[in-house]
Amino acid sequence: MAWQATPEWTIKGSLGRAVRTPTVAELYQGSISATTIVNNDPNLKPEKSWTSELSAERDIGLGSLRATAFFERTKDALFSQTNVSVTPNVTNIQNVDAIRTHGIELALQAADVAIKGLDITSSVTWTRSVITKNDKFPASVGKWQPRVPDWRANVLATYRTNDRWSFTGGLRYSGLQYGTLDNSDPNGATYTGVSKFLVADVRARYNVNKTITLSAGIDNLNNEKYWAFHPYTQRMFVVEVKADF
Repeated sequence: MAWQATPEWTIKGSLGRAVRTPTVAELYQGSISATTIVNNDPNLKPEKSWTSELSAERDIGLGSLRATAFFERTKDALFSQTNVSVTPNVTNIQNVDAIRTHGIELALQAADVAIKGLDITSSVTWTRSVITKNDKFPASVGKWQPRVPDWRANVLATYRTNDRWSFTGGLRYSGLQYGTLDNSDPNGATYTGVSKFLVADVRARYNVNKTITLSAGIDNLNNEKYWAFHPYTQRMFVVEVKADF
């Protein structure tokens, strides 16, 4: 739902329902290792979420500025974990009873900022996603949901010198996050870890004609070494030729 409160201000609200049923592998696939039983559960429940957002957006002439508050309640989330309530312990895909998520995002989109041809897009998001109930693995209660950082931010600036040339620079930031349900992996900069990062990217683009575009750039210009179980690609040079017919 949206309400045009004034010519400059728009208020929006949304409510969503999401359901993810377990896959065949999550239900039935299993194995036995030397120290752990891995035997998936055919009685897994679907993961169910209620999500909602409330946002206020202002037309600032050159673009828009938006603030959004978001909320999510998830029941029976599907994660691989160890059930410590049984002996021997069982590790497999299980239902995590309840997860609560809330946060705030600020976003800006603007064209011809300060000089003609300079466009800027940016956003910053704060999120707190916490496991509120997990009877099979109590050590995870009160801990952050895996792979959901506290802060995320990005800014992208593109300068179009004319109809043919454009130059783009961007920054991407992701803050503290964990890869385990009990947040027992505080050292994210190692194998199996998930680390924070600040990465810069640059690119130049040239329109040869209406159908052919050339571009070249550098991803991870600052050669940041960051991790998501394994290290991400470090500084990488990219050249692209694109033809549309």
